[in-house]
Amino acid sequence: MRGRFAPHLILLSLIAIWSASFVVSKVALHALSPSGLVAARFWLAVVCMLPFLGRDALADLRRSLRPGLAAGVALGMGYLLQMEGMTETSASMGGLLAGLIVPLVAVGGFLFFGARLGGVAIVGLLLAIAGMLAICWPGEKQPDERQDTLLGILLQVGASASYAGHVLMLSRFGRTQPVAALAFWQLLFVAVIGVGLAVSHHGVTADGAGVGALVWTGELAWALLYLGVLATAVGIGVQSKVQHLVPPEHVPLLFAMQPLFAAVCGATLQGDRLGGMQFLGGGLIVLGVVVTSFDRPPKAG
Repeated sequence: MRGRFAPHLILLSLIAIWSASFVVSKVALHALSPSGLVAARFWLAVVCMLPFLGRDALADLRRSLRPGLAAGVALGMGYLLQMEGMTETSASMGGLLAGLIVPLVAVGGFLFFGARLGGVAIVGLLLAIAGMLAICWPGEKQPDERQDTLLGILLQVGASASYAGHVLMLSRFGRTQPVAALAFWQLLFVAVIGVGLAVSHHGVTADGAGVGALVWTGELAWALLYLGVLATAVGIGVQSKVQHLVPPEHVPLLFAMQPLFAAVCGATLQGDRLGGMQFLGGGLIVLGVVVTSFDRPPKAG
């Protein structure tokens, strides 16, 4: 029994790690610009991925170049939109809106890959949309409270849509491509794009200055290690190994825990304060994920 549910527990642990990364990213964004953080995080992950390419690294890299870069575009857009949105929203809000990924995967599979979208999945999508509207509902703002902006919320929704596209691409390419090489191209692409945007637009630091102006602290170093090594390199590698061992109908249920984990982390570690409508919206998104997971194709015969 323990062996049967070990992949579930491992994947749930990864989801908890990714949920906490919203809070850790807020810490790192005190020193780094959004694109500077993405660049630092992903270059660190690229270095960690190098030892896993194996003996046939060159052949595997040639084989997985196109699908890896295609998936990297979706992954890069997701991270860049999310980090930009984190400057306008709380960690808890970012985590709640990440719950939209699962219903959006169902819609994307229907629109682009001919997957079935049954009535149950449509109900789940409508619940998730209602949750997003509730989250965006204007509430009372305390004098000392920083409000989540509409721009930040829209950026986080765009990030969830990009992540949904990334999930769909991995479902399409993952079974036919070398895992390490496919992951390497994605990480490398996002790292390069992060550097390009940092140089041309944001700057590296939070105040728009260059690398030389960056003030290194123990807090920043630990944040980058957490994000680059644990949440990105280890997270992507372990996910590639264990997710296919979890029944497909169980995966959305596990990911439904991400908004809850993120909200708890934001409240306990960073003192985030969400109103009643935001909690209602987060609950509706989680319910939408759970309902979507019950959608099943009709049995033949």
